[in-house]
Amino acid sequence: MSEPSFLGLSKTQWDFINSFANWAAAIGSFAAAAVALHLANRIARPTAKVTVGHRIVMGTGQEPPYPEFISFRIVNSGDRNFRVTHIGWRTGIFRKRHALQMYEPSMSSPLPTELSHAQEANWLVPMSYSDRKWVEHFAQNFIMQEKGGLITIAQAHVALESLRAVFTTSLGSEFVTKPEDNLLQRLRAACRSTKTPPECHTGEDQKIG
Repeated sequence: MSEPSFLGLSKTQWDFINSFANWAAAIGSFAAAAVALHLANRIARPTAKVTVGHRIVMGTGQEPPYPEFISFRIVNSGDRNFRVTHIGWRTGIFRKRHALQMYEPSMSSPLPTELSHAQEANWLVPMSYSDRKWVEHFAQNFIMQEKGGLITIAQAHVALESLRAVFTTSLGSEFVTKPEDNLLQRLRAACRSTKTPPECHTGEDQKIG
């Protein structure tokens, strides 16, 4: 006795076709769970947009030369609040070195500072002090290391290529960005003009004024 058929297909063939519906339902459930988990992780993890670069501040009644600053800027681009506790620098590939960046408090946001969604904070670092220039001081005391000759040049190149500005939060997470080209160009020029690097710095934190 032959199997009943429908639309030219037997019952066995229809059972085989219908089995794919269970697979499709399972795949759909897995995809929905994966998307939900991804969205939950995005909400739980703080996110931010950060920039660090050279800025010129022009005010009413001022005449050139206008004061120049390094601007650290962070905007909370996520839904989770976070508290920024430090700003600074990191360089190196295998053996990293770190520095905390000092700033002008009268023109900057306080530290620590808490940011909710779409809120931002800014810190301005003067590029000229009464006794030194920030770029030369930073290049000599953080970028350069005492080795001599081509080794010093290679080390400075690696340090500049790996240089990152770091925004540290109270929960230990960090927001990291490469300095803008306008600042990196000044640092490269300062490194080239440095004839005698200072003593070699180790991996401990430094404070850069």
